[in-house]
Amino acid sequence: MGTMLSGHRAPGLAIVGGLAVLTIALLFYPGGWLVDPSDPLDFQETIDAMTGNDNLTHGLSFLIVLAALSIAYGLFSFWRLSGPAGSLGHSLLRFGILVNLFHYGIYILTLGMRDLLVAVHQHRDSLAAPEQADQLLLVLHAASGGLHYSFVTISSISGILVGIGLARRFSSLGLSAAACWVFALAGTAGLINVLVGQQAEVNPEAFIMVSNVVLFVAAAALLVIGIGVLRGESELVPEDD
Repeated sequence: MGTMLSGHRAPGLAIVGGLAVLTIALLFYPGGWLVDPSDPLDFQETIDAMTGNDNLTHGLSFLIVLAALSIAYGLFSFWRLSGPAGSLGHSLLRFGILVNLFHYGIYILTLGMRDLLVAVHQHRDSLAAPEQADQLLLVLHAASGGLHYSFVTISSISGILVGIGLARRFSSLGLSAAACWVFALAGTAGLINVLVGQQAEVNPEAFIMVSNVVLFVAAAALLVIGIGVLRGESELVPEDD
């Protein structure tokens, strides 16, 4: 086990394993794909899905937080990649890593808000004004939606910076290099979607659909990058590993 998790393998395993846990958890998260699917624009339906599966919501939120921290650890290993000090690619990569940590922090806050929502529902009789519990649930869900909107914005910027920063390290367009460029392009598409989605004329369902597609593509690209780290590709692994 010590050999398995030594050097570059630990960050690579953190990215690949974190993505696997995150994907499974999101598939079974109440109100999502498999468990009581709901219309994300129907706040009450989504709240009912989460509160109707309260223990599952709490458990999967915990797993998602662990997965997010695991992926963040894996990406932070890129901080030690060598490069000309002050060069554009190296600067973009390091700034992107910092933005990446920030965007996962916002994602964890979003999950915390939803966890609080479920907890309020579970203990509504203990509230000072139990009759106002439903209104409080709506406020918490709306607030978590605002945080998620910020997450989509900042994750797009992170994808652009990290993707370009890593891609510029490759001298040829192999699979890992292509994945880095796809990661950057997914971030660009996500940022454009955010800017367009702010317009009143845009259908919110279209914004949500495009966001989901972009996040799926970005996750697939990051998986390939993580596998490249596991394989010890020189462009993705610090020299001292």
